[in-house]
Amino acid sequence: MFRNENGAQKDSMDMTVYMGPNMEFKGTLTFEGTGRIDGKVDGKIIAKGMTVVGEGAVVSFEIESDTVVVGGKVEGKIIGREKVQLLKTAVVNADVITPCFSIEEGCRFNGTCRMSNGSDVVSAPHRPERELEVPAGMAVR
Repeated sequence: MFRNENGAQKDSMDMTVYMGPNMEFKGTLTFEGTGRIDGKVDGKIIAKGMTVVGEGAVVSFEIESDTVVVGGKVEGKIIGREKVQLLKTAVVNADVITPCFSIEEGCRFNGTCRMSNGSDVVSAPHRPERELEVPAGMAVR
């Protein structure tokens, strides 16, 4: 069980994906709905919905979800299309891209955060590796 953003308890039956503490996954995990990770993921998580990284979980590489709540360890990149929340138990060595970002006191966060408007947070293969910097007053066509 865990609590949603309104504080109400959610049952594991509401979850699309549950990965227990003794499970390991390598590769790309995609799902719609709510997923909770309590095990180890070495790869990419792509979700349309909410991804919860439990207190004992370890995720290496990338998480892309509408809402990402982290209580465990994440290394790599976190993309929250709507929101990213780091709980006090989280250890995050990652770059975060999201329009809404919250960090509880006690969380260990080492990385960068880029606040976005929500439409530019989706990672895509055609997206440039680095952003173009243009001097003020100059137009790009």
